[in-house]
Amino acid sequence: MNVKQLRQQASLLGVSTTGTKRQLIDRLCNAEPDNHQSLQPKEEQEQGEKEKEKIVTATKKGSAVLDQFLSDQIKSEYHVLQIGDDVYDAMLNQTYVGDNNNKFYVIQLLESDDGGRFMVYNRWGRVGVNGQVKLFGPYTSRDPAISEFEQKFYAKTKNHWSERKEFKCYSKCYAWLEMDYSEQEKDPVVKEKPDSAIAIQPRETQLESRVAKFISLICNVSMMKQQMMEIGYNANKLPLGKLSKSTILKGYDVLKRISDVIGTADRLKLEQLSGEFYTVIPHDFGFKKMREFVIDTPQKLKFKLEMVEALGEIEVATKLLEDEPGMQEDPLYSHYKRLHCELTPVEVDSEEFTMIAMYLQNTHAKTHSQYTVDIAQIFKISREEENERFRKFSNTKNRMLLWHGSRLTNWTGILSQGLRIAPPEAPVTGYMFGKGVYFADMFSKSANYCYANNAVPAGVLLLCEVALGDMAELSYANYDADKLPSGKLSTKGVGKTAPDLSDAKALEDGVVVPLGKPKEQQGTKGSLLYNEYIVYSVDQIRMRYVVQVNFNYKH
Repeated sequence: MNVKQLRQQASLLGVSTTGTKRQLIDRLCNAEPDNHQSLQPKEEQEQGEKEKEKIVTATKKGSAVLDQFLSDQIKSEYHVLQIGDDVYDAMLNQTYVGDNNNKFYVIQLLESDDGGRFMVYNRWGRVGVNGQVKLFGPYTSRDPAISEFEQKFYAKTKNHWSERKEFKCYSKCYAWLEMDYSEQEKDPVVKEKPDSAIAIQPRETQLESRVAKFISLICNVSMMKQQMMEIGYNANKLPLGKLSKSTILKGYDVLKRISDVIGTADRLKLEQLSGEFYTVIPHDFGFKKMREFVIDTPQKLKFKLEMVEALGEIEVATKLLEDEPGMQEDPLYSHYKRLHCELTPVEVDSEEFTMIAMYLQNTHAKTHSQYTVDIAQIFKISREEENERFRKFSNTKNRMLLWHGSRLTNWTGILSQGLRIAPPEAPVTGYMFGKGVYFADMFSKSANYCYANNAVPAGVLLLCEVALGDMAELSYANYDADKLPSGKLSTKGVGKTAPDLSDAKALEDGVVVPLGKPKEQQGTKGSLLYNEYIVYSVDQIRMRYVVQVNFNYKH
């Protein structure tokens, strides 16, 4: 993109249009999300709104699910062949923006339940349609069926089936979507989605009722699927329960390469890399022209980066929520125990609740006036091992209680594994002050990252004790800020408006709660409206409170 185009993008986002090309790219890359829709490209919003889930019956025998479009007779008599760890089931994807291609190819080797017959099943077409079907066989032995399967896999990918773990992508060929067959999704029937995917009543459980309600909110795979489909992800092609870590890392890697090209005039390269991203992380664009979905702006890059981050959290969550013998008696309690954290409700009439409510109310910024927020419930949280890790920072000076918001899809992963730093595969340009964990002293700055909306108004935020120590104060983006100067323990992105520290509250253990009303900071430079605090070691973080809120949008 040239400077003129970058300035047009900045104008659309309501950020400053002045400065050099590099400054414009930095500003666009780090523009604050105002709500769920503001970061979402218009064409993907429309696609999400039109997306309708249909009733689909999937039949599982063994590790793999039989393709949904096989006849009922075949489903009743056959299963996908498995020999040792080899499951003869391949989902292939090909997205080429320049050729307007967004295609799939399914290959399954079917074995009869009595073991005497074999068939090879193919289905192919454009993503979003059923496509065409072809059956080879039946064969009376498995060797010719395996040969047919492997030949088809090679013809479409130019990779040998036996070497698929070292898969290489080739131009104009299909890519293999690696599946995790360790455990299949438990609910094979996907019904018409309800008005709200979070409208699920907790079952009878030994959990305290408020904790049970919260666990039913965040440990909800249907909610995860609905929210990811609404932002463009094709959960039908690569089900959330089958996501592998390698797929997530490949998604990060392609975005990293896209970030190196954004800002240049190499449109063809951006088209090629965008197609590669959509091949690895499948999307359903229907019959729209693929060129409309090129990842060619910092805003689009950041949006896709957040999608991959969410998929990473869901990959953790779906493994955590897998059924085990006995857990159906009290699934909510089983889910809670797997989080390895203790949640204790904070009573409404307590000093803690009053303090947090004041912190929330006072630090709701005027620029985020499109919604109000009600507190649904607050929990004290204690994570196993986190207290021990934090011990060496427990007497560090400048410890503050700060906000961190995230999508509803992410909380099972966050609570079970803690807040984490982006992997090396992720593009550093998606993080204004380098790869770290980001916090805010303004509630609404963090609340925007919940991406709530009218359909799903629930949001969850953390209040964490963060050991900041001496901070490196920065006014402009610095992607290498994680390389802290000697003696510095964290980075502070200095904003134009911040809570009045003269009204801050100091807790008994020395933690400072910046709950004063915001005021303009004199002499600040740069484009940041509000402060950001970044630490580059998770050992400097101790979760103190989980705050569940409901967003009330004014329009």
